[in-house]
Amino acid sequence: MGKEKSQYDGWLDKYFTDTGKNGTILELGCGWGDDTAFLAKTGYNIISCDYSDCAIRNVQKHYPTVTVNRLNLLEPLPFGSAFADIVIASLCLHYFTDSDMRQILAEIGRVVKQNGMFLCRLNSENGRRLGVEGETELEPGVYMTKNGIKRFFTEITIRNVFQNWIITHIEEYRTNKFSNNICLFEIAMCHR
Repeated sequence: MGKEKSQYDGWLDKYFTDTGKNGTILELGCGWGDDTAFLAKTGYNIISCDYSDCAIRNVQKHYPTVTVNRLNLLEPLPFGSAFADIVIASLCLHYFTDSDMRQILAEIGRVVKQNGMFLCRLNSENGRRLGVEGETELEPGVYMTKNGIKRFFTEITIRNVFQNWIITHIEEYRTNKFSNNICLFEIAMCHR
């Protein structure tokens, strides 16, 4: 069962001050459509993707102008090279080990246009107490929990993982998006 209202928290507003642009936005890990609600109003062609069939059905139901695609980020993205003007991945890339994430980032780098933008949000190490107490640490900042892998970042680990990207904005802040005060990083970048 999908939720009836999106819970968009305004994080994309500053990147889309001029709506009505042409182009394609690829939204990875769209979940219940929280960011999709905002993106659908920008004038871009939106392709919202998620691994969950339920999430895809919910987005399809509430945002019929948006194209949806079920995909697994551990597999090659089903889009051509230089396909998207903007790729967005909000709070979906911290479920992977370092090697898997680097593979995913290589695919994102392949599908984003040369002058395109990549926007993402990741769990911060400063919020890691949520959900990992007593869990097994697989590698620094990466935990195996009862619900799967959960990863937390510092600015240093972000700069390391995204070394093939030009970071134009990085910010750490707290949000009440999920009814608990979580700490995350917001990053804007383009591919080298």
